Amino acid sequence: MKIGIFGAGAVGGFLGAKLAAAGEDVHFVARDNQMKAMRLSGLVVKSEAFGNTYIPKPQVTDDPEEIGACDVVFLTVKLYDTDAAIKQMEPMVGAGTLLISLQNGLTAHEPLMKAFGEERVLGGVAYTMAYIETPGVIHQIGRWGRFVFGRFAPGATARGEAMEENAPQLRAEMLKNVMIDAGLEATVSDDIKTEVWKKFAYLAPLAGVAALLRRPLGDILADPDAKAMLEAAITEVVQVSSKYGVKFDSGLKENIMKMFATMPPEMGTSMLVDMLYGKRLEVPWLSGTVSRYGHQAEVPTPTHDAIYSALKLWAEAA
Repeated sequence: MKIGIFGAGAVGGFLGAKLAAAGEDVHFVARDNQMKAMRLSGLVVKSEAFGNTYIPKPQVTDDPEEIGACDVVFLTVKLYDTDAAIKQMEPMVGAGTLLISLQNGLTAHEPLMKAFGEERVLGGVAYTMAYIETPGVIHQIGRWGRFVFGRFAPGATARGEAMEENAPQLRAEMLKNVMIDAGLEATVSDDIKTEVWKKFAYLAPLAGVAALLRRPLGDILADPDAKAMLEAAITEVVQVSSKYGVKFDSGLKENIMKMFATMPPEMGTSMLVDMLYGKRLEVPWLSGTVSRYGHQAEVPTPTHDAIYSALKLWAEAA
C-alpha cells in the first residue's frame, strides 16, 4: 500500500517506521529539524517491546505535492496544527484515499470530514507511548503498539467523488492486515465513537494531571492527593460521556487505575513532554473539552475546570 504519514513525530514516526521496515511504500511529511535529520541520518525507532528499527533512507518531504495521492493517509500532527495540515495534504488525497486521524481528543476527525467527506474518513486510536529523543530518533516506551480505527458513519464525499459503499471498509480491513504483518496490533472497530471516548477517559485525565504537576505517572500514583486528583478526573469524563450517548462498563475507572499500575513509572503523555520543553499544549482539546462538554450537559467537572484554567495560559507558550 502507498501510505502517507502526515506528521513524522513520535506516533507517526513509530508507525511509519514499522510499516516501512515491513516493505510498505511509506511517505512521511515532516518539517524543520525532523525532516533534515531523517534525510541526513535516516529514521531510528528505539523500542524494547517491538525491537529497534532503522530506516536509512525514508521517503520524507515537507511538500505533499512530491508524494501525490496515497491509498491511506494517517494524520498525526498536534491538534493545533490540524487546519494547516488539511490544507497542505490535498495533493495526497485521491478519489479512493482513506484518511485516518490518530490524534488525541474527541473531535480530531471532524475537520477531515468537513474537508474531504464522511465516507473516506475513519476515526483512529493509537495505543502507544513514544517521544522524539532527538530529531530523527524516536523512543517508544512500554508494550503498547495497538491501533484501532473505524468509520463513524457512511456518507457522501465532500468533493462529490464516487466511492463504492464497501470500499472504505475493504481498504480498512486491508490496512489492518498490513499493520499486523508489520508486527503491530490493529483492529477495525464497529463502534469507533466508544473507542475514541475510551482512550479519552484515561488520556485526558493523565495528560492534564501530569502536565499540571510536571510529574510522570509513577510519582502521581505514589502520592495520595495526586492519585485522588487523577481518579476524580477520570470520573468526570465517565459522567460526561454518558450524556453524549456513550455507555461504559461500571468498572471502567477501576480498570483504568489497574492499567496505570502496570505501566512504567516514567510513563507520561506527550502533553507532559511539551510542558517540560515549553511547547504548545493540547489542553483546549483535552481538559478543555471535558470542561466545555460538561458545562453544556450540566455535569460538574471541577477537576478538569481547574486543570484547564491553570494550563490554558501555557497553551500558546511556544
